[in-house]
Amino acid sequence: MAEIKWHDSAREHLRKIFDFNFDHMSETYAYSILGEVLGEVQGLEVFPKKGAPELLLKGRKYEYRRLVIRENYKVIYFLVADEAHIVAVWDVRQDPKTLIHLVAEDEN
Repeated sequence: MAEIKWHDSAREHLRKIFDFNFDHMSETYAYSILGEVLGEVQGLEVFPKKGAPELLLKGRKYEYRRLVIRENYKVIYFLVADEAHIVAVWDVRQDPKTLIHLVAEDEN
């Protein structure tokens, strides 16, 4: 069993995604996305390697993995011993350099 460790940056990303969807889509949609993200992350407790390696982050300090949510969002995480560290929740419609920048900030 892996313990889930949410980094502050990932919590903030998820909050911004929720707020945007709440304001611009609907309350129902915002809660639906939130529930899917949290459900997928919870699944890491049992199967921590279920996410595929994130190729955009290959060769960095950690081996980053991804969980894809509805094709538009990725949960980015890495494993250390029996811990899954959630470092980003990223909207894939953004420039890929944004993800690299978000992870670089977290590695420092």
